[in-house]
Amino acid sequence: MSAMEKVAWTELLVAVTTLVVVTALYPWLGNGATGAFGLLAFVVGGAWFLRRRGGAVVVDERDRAIERQTRNAGASAAWQFLFLALIAVGLGQMYLGADHVSLRVLNWLIWAQFAIFVGVKGLVGVISYRRQSRAA
Repeated sequence: MSAMEKVAWTELLVAVTTLVVVTALYPWLGNGATGAFGLLAFVVGGAWFLRRRGGAVVVDERDRAIERQTRNAGASAAWQFLFLALIAVGLGQMYLGADHVSLRVLNWLIWAQFAIFVGVKGLVGVISYRRQSRAA
């Protein structure tokens, strides 16, 4: 398993763990459960796998291409989620007769967008590395 594949697994596991913890805490903490999105900070732990080991190459052209692909997929998914969620929230508020959207809802959407970005980026990375054929 390459270093960048380990980074992708780290991103995926951190995003899934964060979403599970936020979902589990919401019944008790309500909007305070957004604090659990702080677990996304552990995504930087993946950089630990990118340490140089002597003269070995850690990241090559294939890794850079996969990283670019995963970043684009994650950003696309996150922005599409935010766009559709803002439309749904706006229409829902208009249907209810409210003239504004709560800042709490917008805060949830922003955190969810970041979690989706990290999760999709990790998932696409893991899938990309698993589909690659290994050199003999």
